Amino acid sequence: MTQLSPKQQSILCAAIEEFAQKGLQATTMESISQSAEVSKRTLYKHYSTKDELFDAVVELLIERIKPITAIQFIPNYDFSVQLQHLAKSAMTLLNDEDYMRLSRIVMIESMRSFEQAQNLNGKFSHCEAEMIQWFEDAANAGCLGDFDADLAAAYFWGALKKLGYWERAIKWQAPLPEAELDILVEKAVALFCNGVTQRQ
Repeated sequence: MTQLSPKQQSILCAAIEEFAQKGLQATTMESISQSAEVSKRTLYKHYSTKDELFDAVVELLIERIKPITAIQFIPNYDFSVQLQHLAKSAMTLLNDEDYMRLSRIVMIESMRSFEQAQNLNGKFSHCEAEMIQWFEDAANAGCLGDFDADLAAAYFWGALKKLGYWERAIKWQAPLPEAELDILVEKAVALFCNGVTQRQ
């Protein structure tokens, strides 16, 4: 993502606040310009439509996910240690309030229409592929036994989201304390590794 000017940052922050409170449909460019304390001319200079602003919000969310997708599996290095690092990195992101706000906005808009869902699926497809790639590399190194990489990835990421995301997202719960986060990561990794080991 290109570096944003101070004006763009102000506009984007205002758009996030408006989208979070009202949703994309009910938000107007006028309300965004008022919230950002910029003229409509300045707003339209940087973002010509609400959809363009929403795309910028989606890009912000993708940028937050990229450090997780950048983690690579290392052959001949302790599998559980690598999995622990992957899980802790993911849970720290899921527990972050800014990430939670952005993801709620995107998730709600995805549920409003099939067209929007298809659009967002396309934007996030490469993130999902990269998150599966770690498990494909682990499978190629013989670390998953006879488990399929897609299934292993689905169980792993699904468990982390269940433990650290969905309850908070739906029930608007507070972030988990760091100590509790560490315990959940340790238990999730131990359960996953024990399941894989028993099948080898």
